Amino acid sequence: MKLLALDINQSFLMNLRERLEGNGFTADDFQISTSETLNKNGLTLQITYIYHKDYYLSFFLNHDGEMKNLKLSPGKLLANETRSGIFTYGTLTGEINTWVKNLRSEIRNSVVGRQIKETQEKIEEIEKIMEEKFEEVSESYFTKAEGQKLKEKLDELEEKYSLAFDKSEELESELKAEKKKMHQEIELLKDQVQYLTKKKWATALMVKLVNWCARNPQAAKQIGQSAVKTLFPKEIEDSLPTSLLPPTDENN
Repeated sequence: MKLLALDINQSFLMNLRERLEGNGFTADDFQISTSETLNKNGLTLQITYIYHKDYYLSFFLNHDGEMKNLKLSPGKLLANETRSGIFTYGTLTGEINTWVKNLRSEIRNSVVGRQIKETQEKIEEIEKIMEEKFEEVSESYFTKAEGQKLKEKLDELEEKYSLAFDKSEELESELKAEKKKMHQEIELLKDQVQYLTKKKWATALMVKLVNWCARNPQAAKQIGQSAVKTLFPKEIEDSLPTSLLPPTDENN
């Protein structure tokens, strides 16, 4: 594919560049290029995001000025989407506007996507550890006394997180929402003590801890590992890998 020269007129080129402005982008974030088709019956024009070559919008332009076979990545729902048939200039500009918005959303959500993938990998590791560390006793249930003790420790952990949140520089509205969400999750864990086996409950707790650390890394760091480890049954308390526990605050 060669750099755009005299294949299309400058007015069309400038109109394309204008459509690429906005959502934090400038036209200079993109490369507009053309390539002649094998049968030389027209050109393929492609707009590529220069920082990620897999993100592009392309279409075929014949010698009569007809445009067709639009391809774009990312699409609205799929990584790659195609629009077949002949389309108008108005359709093209609308598709470019939508594509740029999709691209901005994809960049933003790619970070979240990586975090979700990392969390899923940790959950798989958690399940493996639970299977390896728990033996027959793992299928037993907590006694009433054990359950009550766990509930008290969960209340203590929630209080520690609440104090850590109060030291945070996040917006008050965001902290209030996070406190409410964590309280609901703590209450669910307390209810689960009554009907989940030790292994299943420890797995549920571990998944919650991974999510808490991901959502509130600084708060988790302040709390440290000791307050968390005591929540687990003795079978695995001392064998949990540090990678699945809150980071340790060196000042503690």
